[in-house]
Amino acid sequence: DFADYAETCFELFGDRVKYWLTVNEPNVQALTGYDLGLHAPGRCSAPFGNCRAGNSSTEPYIVVHHKILSHAEAVQRFRKFK
Repeated sequence: DFADYAETCFELFGDRVKYWLTVNEPNVQALTGYDLGLHAPGRCSAPFGNCRAGNSSTEPYIVVHHKILSHAEAVQRFRKFK
């Protein structure tokens, strides 16, 4: 999962990287992929787009929630690494 990936990056590149950024603009993927349906996975609901499936009222929030959880776990692993 993302925390394992982040931990591997800390171990391999920690001596060369001064600042770490886990998630850049977490809302963009949620909005374009799960609200507007413009990017993968292309999920949305009317009137936001012409997608086969999705719920623009709930899915973007679920995505951002899980991104925040993965960021928090990566931060915890970074603190143990330091």
